[in-house]
Amino acid sequence: MLFSRMGSLFKGKFTRWLKRREARDPEAVYESAIADRLKRYQQLKTAAAGVIYMRTKLENELKAKTRELVEVSEQAGQAADLNEDECALILIRRKHELQADADRLREELSQLTTEAEEAKRNLMSFKSEIDKLKAEKVTMLARLRNAQARTRIQRALEDLPYEEDLRALSEVRESIQQALAEAGVSREINGSEMDRKLEEIRRRNAESKAQAELAELKRRRRPCLAPPEMFAQANGASIGTNGVK
Repeated sequence: MLFSRMGSLFKGKFTRWLKRREARDPEAVYESAIADRLKRYQQLKTAAAGVIYMRTKLENELKAKTRELVEVSEQAGQAADLNEDECALILIRRKHELQADADRLREELSQLTTEAEEAKRNLMSFKSEIDKLKAEKVTMLARLRNAQARTRIQRALEDLPYEEDLRALSEVRESIQQALAEAGVSREINGSEMDRKLEEIRRRNAESKAQAELAELKRRRRPCLAPPEMFAQANGASIGTNGVK
C-alpha cells in the first residue's frame, strides 16, 4: 500500500513536471506528436503494402487456376469423345478441385481487395492528419511568438515611467520639428538663389531683345547709302569726260 501511494505521488510529480516542460517548449511537443504519427504512418504503410502484395498474389493464382480449369474442362470433353472414361473421370475430378480452389481464391481476393481499399483510405486519412498537424504547428507557433512579442512590449511599456515616456515623446517631437525647419530653410535658400538666377536670365534676354530692336529701328530710319567705291568711280569718269572735251 505504501509503495503504491509513493508510486502515485512520484507519478503525479513527474506528470506536473512534464506539463511544465511541455508548456515551455511547445515546438518540441508538436515535433514529438508529428514524429509519433509519422512512425505509425510507416507502420500502416507497411501493413497496407503487405495486403496489396497478397491481393496481387491471389490475383495471379486465380488467373492460373482459371486457365488450368479451362484446359482441364476441354481435356475432359475430349476424353469423353474418345470413350476414355477413366481419363475423363480423373479430369472431371481435377476440374472440380480447380473449381473449388478458384471459388476459394475469389472469396479471399474479395476480402483482400476490401482490406486493401480500407488500408489505402486509412493511409490517405492519416497522411492528411499529419499534414494538418504540421500546418497547425506553424500557425500556432507563429501566434505564440506574436503573443510573446506583444507581452514583452507591454511589459516594457509598463516598466517605463509615465513622465519618462512623456519626456521621450517631447524630445522626439522637437527633433522632428527641428528637422522640418532645417529642411524648410534649405528649401527657401535654394528657392531664392534659383529666383535670382532666373531674374538675371530674364534681364539679359530683355536687354538682348532691346538691342536687336534698336538696331532694326536704326536700319529702317537711315537711307541706304552707296559704298565709297562707287563715289570714287563716278568722280573718275567725270574727269575723263572733261579732258576729252
